[in-house]
Parts: sequence; C-alpha cells; structure tokens
Amino acid sequence: MKLKVLASGSAGNSYILETETEALVVEAGVPFKKVLRNVDHKKINGVLVSHEHKDHSKYIEEYKRYGKLYISNEQLSKKAEWLGGFRVRAFEVVHNVPCYGYLIEHSEMGKLVFATDTGYIEYKFQDISHWLIECNYSKNILDQRVKEGFNTHLADRIVKDHMSLETCKLFFSRNDLKVARSIVLLHLSDSNSHAAQFQKEIQELTNKPTYIADEGLEIDISLVPF
Repeated sequence: MKLKVLASGSAGNSYILETETEALVVEAGVPFKKVLRNVDHKKINGVLVSHEHKDHSKYIEEYKRYGKLYISNEQLSKKAEWLGGFRVRAFEVVHNVPCYGYLIEHSEMGKLVFATDTGYIEYKFQDISHWLIECNYSKNILDQRVKEGFNTHLADRIVKDHMSLETCKLFFSRNDLKVARSIVLLHLSDSNSHAAQFQKEIQELTNKPTYIADEGLEIDISLVPF
C-alpha cells in the first residue's frame, strides 16, 4: 500500500491510497486528469470528500462523470461501507460547514485516520497504524502576525476552523500510538506554519516517523512492505 500526496493546502487537496490492484482517492480538490497521472482509473474504488469547500470538492462532478463512486458522509457516519478492500467510516469534525474525517481500514495497511479542516478532534482511536492529521498553524506564529497587523477576524476564523500545532500535539498525546507506523501532517498554512518545526516537534513528541504532506510525497504504508 502506498500513500500519494497530490496536493495539500488552501489551493487544493488530494490523496491516494493505492495497492497493486485497487485505490481510494481522498478529496477532489484537483482535476481528475492530475489523479490519472498518478493512478490507473480502473483501480479506483471510490472518492471521499470531507466537505463542500472548493479546495476539497471543486472537481467532484468531474470525478463522477468518469463513473467514480462517491458515498455521502451522512451514510458513512451511520455505518462503515466497503469500497473494494477499503472499509470506510466517517466521523464529524469541527469546521464552519459540515465536515468529516475518516477511519479507513485495509488488510494491507491496517487502520488509518484522516482528518483535516477541523479546530479539534473529540474522539480517541485505538490500533491506528497511520495518521493523516491537519496541523495548519502555530498559535505563536499567528499571535505574532496579529500583533503585526494581520486581520483579527480572519485569525479568529483560523483558530475556530483549523487545527493548530499545539492542538495537534495534545491530540496525539491523548491517543494510543503503540502500533503507529507513520504520521503525515496535512494542510499547513503558507504563512502561519513552519514545516520543519512542525515535523520536528510532532516526531519528538510521538517518537514516530513524521512527514509533511507536500505535493509529490509518496510513502509505503504497508503492514508488510512491497
């Protein structure tokens, strides 16, 4: 199983989970032709879209025209569904529109938690092998920018709707990471984050391999590597 990051941020979001025979696409924030450059369309079992904001959903109708399966988050939040070999369950997160994270299971990777565009995550998870979690901004950086004249209303919206480094660290400190194999930090702000610092602090806290979801990142998330 491989994780491929096609985009992660306010300009667009797209992630692929891919085995040798099937794939699951998470978010539809890039054109489908970009997805096709990274995975055979015949392998795609489904597309998950966390919420309606365009950097996550802009191209969903284009994906549907190619016949790619999309199941509503309301349905996935009531019970888990199988998309090929992927078992998916949605859970609500905290944003300014209805927004969902996903618990995704597959025999080749174990369990994976995906959550982005949320002020915090109220749930605890067990036996998670891989974490894809938003780490959008640092409170210290944002506070300094406000002092320098950054729009306070926009700063308040960021605090309510996105996860800070500090909240991300608290989240991981409250979850069981015994079987965790990787942590990928999503949706870093261009101006309110510091990627190297975020990666270093999360990895030191968790003692787990930590990555930044930059475009082009590809990592093996197999339980048994290829």
